[in-house]
Formats: sequence, structure tokens, C-alpha cells
Amino acid sequence: MIPKITAMLIMTRERRGGLLGALEACSVNVLAACDCKEADRILQGCAPVHVLLTDATLADGDWRNLLANVGQCRHNAEVIVCVARQEVEKLGTAVFESGAYDLLVEPYEQEEVRRVVEAAAAKSRMASLPPSHAVSPKEKATRAAGAA
Repeated sequence: MIPKITAMLIMTRERRGGLLGALEACSVNVLAACDCKEADRILQGCAPVHVLLTDATLADGDWRNLLANVGQCRHNAEVIVCVARQEVEKLGTAVFESGAYDLLVEPYEQEEVRRVVEAAAAKSRMASLPPSHAVSPKEKATRAAGAA
């Protein structure tokens, strides 16, 4: 059984409603923060977080601050930026070029939220695995030839 996904939703209480409902319907464990400072505090003291879903702009920063902070902590969380439809053209390229995982566009559709969050969590989990020590077929052949 795959462990439950843990996501942090970083946006004001007033804006969380629709996305919070979609995440809970997907059985995602949701941690909530209102701004970058609160998100950092939670990240420092909790079990692994797989996905951060954030508004593009927060009271004390924006998605870029969260992306930088995730890179400095022990979490391999993927950052998903939540935007209004009219912001996609303005932010889309910058979000992807900066290393964020994806954009979620309002209004949030349950299946789209599920698809994006599950894929981001899978990537986060893969990044958390130790490096593979598997031997490639070519390496096996080289070793076998050297032993003969």
C-alpha cells in the first residue's frame, strides 16, 4: 500500500476552500499555512511533506520564496503554484523555468487536482529514495569478462 500523500496548502484561509475540499476528497493529508513564514515553521518540524500548493503571491513573499526554502530543507517536496486563469500567461514560463512542478488553475477540478498532486508526490518520493546500486547489464558483462 502506498503511504498517504502529505501536502501543505499555503494560502489565506479565505482562499483555501475549494482546493482544500478537493485535496481532502483525494484522501490527502493536508497541512495549512497562511504565508511563507508559517510554511517554513511547519516544514522545519514535521514529517515529510510531498507537495506544497501555494498561491502565487502571499502576504510575506511568493512561490519563489517557498521554492527556495524547500531546496534548503530536508524535504523533497514539489511546489505547485495555484493561479487564476488570467495569471497563467504571465507566470507560466517563470514557474516552470524556476523548477516548480506545475500550475493548478482556478476553478479547481477534482480530477485535475488528483492527477497533479499524485504525480508530484510520486516524483517527491522518488527523489527521497537512496541512489540505486543496481548493476547495469553492460557492467555485468564487463565484470564477467574480467573474471574469465
